[in-house]
Amino acid sequence: MFYAIVSNGAIVFCFIPFLFLGWKNMRPIRTWWVLGIYWLLNGIDNLLELRFASGSAASHLFVQDQEVSIAYTVLETPLLLMAFALAKQGRSRKGLLLVLALFIVAESILLRFRGHDALGLIIGSGLGLIILYSVAGLWDYMKKMEHSRFENSMVFIYASLLFSQGSMLIIYIFAHFHHAAGTAAGDADSFLLYYIALLLSAAIACAGLWSYGIRKPRPRPWSASSGYSSSSS
Repeated sequence: MFYAIVSNGAIVFCFIPFLFLGWKNMRPIRTWWVLGIYWLLNGIDNLLELRFASGSAASHLFVQDQEVSIAYTVLETPLLLMAFALAKQGRSRKGLLLVLALFIVAESILLRFRGHDALGLIIGSGLGLIILYSVAGLWDYMKKMEHSRFENSMVFIYASLLFSQGSMLIIYIFAHFHHAAGTAAGDADSFLLYYIALLLSAAIACAGLWSYGIRKPRPRPWSASSGYSSSSS
């Protein structure tokens, strides 16, 4: 019962960021669109996984569900790196776009030569990158004394992704050890931990986007060093 509540609640929260894009002051921000699409795909992937795990899916749909899951695995890290890049300016943005391009090239090579066997490596390296840039985003936020509305919302995103990706990294490591040992012990606990992390992460992200969406923009004196501008994100 508790597992069902947590898993279904987590999936529901995954769809909310995309719905927030209906707010007028959020629609022009490209960063929010990328994050909304990321959470939407996350929700769809987990919904299909939960449906199959519950046994409610027909057997002939298994291949389709697997294809969606693989597509999400391949797209997850590039989408988040794109969101991080759009949230930055100048050299930081160019550096993130370069990392994004290199990651896509590496993904393509791995999938070309190793097929689905490369997914574990893609997931692990992607988790490391997102954790690294989430920590960097939080560090940049703490170094500044004044912040824009956009930055105050992005700090929620960085925190939510750091929490979810950190939890996933722990699950990934334990799953790797269980697989190497040839045992399925602990799978139920791993899935419960995963959905708890997903629920909290999605809720934190929703809080950040909500804080941006419900506040009316306040005019700020323009300066060349003001940092964020809505047109650049």
